Amino acid sequence: MIPRKTTKELLGESLHELSESRPLDKITIREIVENCGMSPATFYRHFHDKLDLMAWMYNYQMEDLFLDFCEGSEDWRQTLFDMLKIIENDWSFYRSALKDTDGQNSFFNATHKRCGELLTAYVSQSDLGADREEILFDVWFYLRGISLSVREWCVRNQPRDTETLVDCLYRAMPEKLKPILMRDELNPKEVGK
Repeated sequence: MIPRKTTKELLGESLHELSESRPLDKITIREIVENCGMSPATFYRHFHDKLDLMAWMYNYQMEDLFLDFCEGSEDWRQTLFDMLKIIENDWSFYRSALKDTDGQNSFFNATHKRCGELLTAYVSQSDLGADREEILFDVWFYLRGISLSVREWCVRNQPRDTETLVDCLYRAMPEKLKPILMRDELNPKEVGK
C-alpha cells in the first residue's frame, strides 16, 4: 500500500521546502499553505502558528527515538546521539528554528516541553519510592541542561562535534536518574537471550 501523508506532514514538508530558499522568519503561513495547496484555515486547524509547526516537525521525529528507548531497543546514549543527528542532518533548518527562543510557543520551549513529558512518563513507570519528587525534578533539570546545551551547540555553529556533546550530556546525568536511564550499562543484557 502506498503510504499516505497526513495534513501535518504536508504542511511540514512545505515549510521545509520553502526554508531551503528563504529564512524561516520570513516565511508566512500563506506561503506555506499555498506551496502545498491548502488553505490558511486548514493550517490553523492543526497548528497555532509557524513555530508550533516547526516544533511538531522535530517532535514527530524525536518521539520515535523515545519510543525505541522506552521499549528497550536503544540505550540512552544512542537516543541522545540520534536526537542530535536529527538536528545535524538538517542543520540550517534547525539552526534557524532555534534562533527564535522567546515566548511560550517558541520552537525551543515546545520541544523542551515535549521531551520532558515523554521522559517524565517513562521515569514515572519506575518505582521511585520516597525520592519521587526529587527524581522528577532531576528529569526537568537534566532536560533543561540538555536543551540549553543543544541550542548553544546549534546556534553557535557546533563548537563541539556530536559525539563529544553526547558524552558531555551523558556524563551530566543526575545520580538518581542513572539507575533508570542507564539501565543497559548497569544491567547488561545477556547475549543471545
